[in-house]
Amino acid sequence: MRVGILGGTFDPVHYGHVLTVDAAASRYGFERVLYVPARVSPHKGQPAADARHRVAMLALALAGRQNASILLDELDREPPSYTVDTLRILSARLLHDELWLLMGTDTLAGLAGWKDPEEIARLARIAAFHRAPYVGDRARVPDIPGLQERVEVFDAGSFTISATDLRRDIARGADVRGRIPDAVAEYITKHRLYETGAGA
Repeated sequence: MRVGILGGTFDPVHYGHVLTVDAAASRYGFERVLYVPARVSPHKGQPAADARHRVAMLALALAGRQNASILLDELDREPPSYTVDTLRILSARLLHDELWLLMGTDTLAGLAGWKDPEEIARLARIAAFHRAPYVGDRARVPDIPGLQERVEVFDAGSFTISATDLRRDIARGADVRGRIPDAVAEYITKHRLYETGAGA
């Protein structure tokens, strides 16, 4: 079975997360998709929203997607959350499955700076969706041993949504519907997430 894996802080989850995974699942035949919220990303630092809120929003965004589930392993480990550690655990747990790690081409370009990138390439194939500025011919596969033959770069559509922009817009009271699922927008409003001066 092919299993797609998308990690991130999901702070907050938005359509760019969900629809790119839908496109990848259709293209590569994923029978199962795992969303892996990070406790603390080594590349981003402490998330703005508490983990319980990020998981709740993710569950709302994935409602109705029967093949999608949330993996909480990284939230249970001491930070920071390293992808290679999660892949090691999953490869041992899902012995007969083929793991595919999903990321944007912007993330792929910096993969050499991750913990044990060669091990990541060994443990999982990588499906990288176009994300500015690494779009089309500008998409770059870093020079990591064993990586070139393990990467598929594809166009998942024009999703330029940024969680950073969403948090900024929410803080200034802008309407963010259309970029995040309605149920997530309602949750953010109810819990006053990302508002200036509001607690996470």
